[in-house]
Amino acid sequence: MRPQRMPDEACVRRDLSARADSFLAVWGAPILAGLIASFAAPSITWAAGAWSVALAWMGAACLLNARRCGRLHCFFSGPILLVGALLAALVALGQLDANAIGLGAIVTGALVLFGLTYALELALGRYLRRDA
Repeated sequence: MRPQRMPDEACVRRDLSARADSFLAVWGAPILAGLIASFAAPSITWAAGAWSVALAWMGAACLLNARRCGRLHCFFSGPILLVGALLAALVALGQLDANAIGLGAIVTGALVLFGLTYALELALGRYLRRDA
């Protein structure tokens, strides 16, 4: 087993999830917007649409972050969040029959899996090694 190298400063600086301000702006704000929409939306369609946009934003940000700095969990959480966004969009478009509980299960599932991807970093390290 090779020793894990420490990430260089440039990589840490590019990591959107390493600083509280960018983490809250990129991932916290969409969750807050989705929660507000869940309680204030006039219908399940509106709530599902809001969650679709929020999850898509978060998933795209994860994939961008994975590309920018090699953050390990982002390689997994990006696709997870995008699948959640797709399912929520299908609810919003009436293509997937779900009530508020079904939409809640979709969103909760995506967010729980997103959170669990951090466990990968405990086992394998925070950044994907890029040996040159």
